[in-house]
Amino acid sequence: MIKYKGYIFLFLSSLLLSACWDKIEVEERGFVSAIAIDLANSRSAVETNQQDPQQQKNETPLQRDERIFNQNKDEDYGLHENNKFKLTQQLIVPSGLSQAQNSGGNTVPAFRNLSETGDTIIEMNRDMIKQAGRITNVTHLDVVLFSKAVASEEDLFADLMDIFLREKEMLRSVKVAITKEHAGDFLYIVPENEKIPSTYISKLLENKSNLEIAQPLTVGDVQDLLLSKKSFAIPVLNTVNATTINYTGLSIYNNPQKKVVGMLIGDQAKGLNFLNSKDQTGTINLKMNNRDITFEVLKVNRELSLKNNNKNQLNFQFTIHVEAGIAEQYGSLDVMTEEHYKELKKALEKEITRITKQTVSLLQKDVQTDLLGLNTHLYNYHYPLWSKVKDDWETGQHYFLKSNVTTDVIVTIVKPGNIIKSN
Repeated sequence: MIKYKGYIFLFLSSLLLSACWDKIEVEERGFVSAIAIDLANSRSAVETNQQDPQQQKNETPLQRDERIFNQNKDEDYGLHENNKFKLTQQLIVPSGLSQAQNSGGNTVPAFRNLSETGDTIIEMNRDMIKQAGRITNVTHLDVVLFSKAVASEEDLFADLMDIFLREKEMLRSVKVAITKEHAGDFLYIVPENEKIPSTYISKLLENKSNLEIAQPLTVGDVQDLLLSKKSFAIPVLNTVNATTINYTGLSIYNNPQKKVVGMLIGDQAKGLNFLNSKDQTGTINLKMNNRDITFEVLKVNRELSLKNNNKNQLNFQFTIHVEAGIAEQYGSLDVMTEEHYKELKKALEKEITRITKQTVSLLQKDVQTDLLGLNTHLYNYHYPLWSKVKDDWETGQHYFLKSNVTTDVIVTIVKPGNIIKSN
């Protein structure tokens, strides 16, 4: 019996030892930190030597060689006009993260960019493995960028998102953004405080200290929104110079049209954040008695209610509660007196009302896209009514366009600072 137990033990041990027969060593993997998708016929400023001269100056020899290699491939792509997309992947170079230096005394780059064109993401990724010299791995993927040209074509954005939703190793927390220019160029930005452009872009998308910035949009968010057939906003980025990217505003993805149909910038983007009550902070500037005053928005809460059941002219009421403090002022205004407090409160309420009305007008009249959550409110609280209008909300009878939206802003000014007045 003991002899048989020994055989059984050896048999089971062989099964356990064979569990790793197909493993791939970490050193043999190429970890992808960012992906950018463009139309194949779009031109890259980076790969056609039109980039900022300072950006080329900051390149390492390896990055320059890869840029030239990709540029030469771009010229060859002209012979293959049937290619639809260009895929750019940013791979992490572990040795560059430790600030090691090569024998020539130059800093080892912490990333490298590879690009391919083709008709599908899988096809391009397979071809890119030949450049990388190793199996690519997306478990560290942080950011996916789509050019505005891609997102503005019907069905492309949703179709391309399929691979990121289907891939079993893909995390739902991967951030998604739109770029005004060629998306691949953003992966060549060399930030001053980060070693990898994708890390810089990821942190930029997470910033909540500006009212023009929305909550980060992730792959998981996009899946939920596409499945629920909702329109939504996508962050938009643009390049400033060789080291800086700017958060421009919000692109408007219209679900019935299956594409990006417009943008919210400046006050328009601020208005959307007030109406959606996102966890954002930031500032609002206005003039009182020809003097500039800057308010810091500390907290926003909103309530949404439906006032009637007439589907041809639904009346929605937003009640927006705002807590704000005075961050900066010019002049001798004493903010602690009741008269001046009421004056400031009224002025800020008027300004926020103006901003939100501007946003509502653009969404209803210009792009006819519901980013206000009105359709969701009907679904959650007025389901029988929602059943009657759901198929014609943003198309057909355009019940969203016919709806009347009003805002009631209530401001509380707190924390006047360390002083009452400055002079």
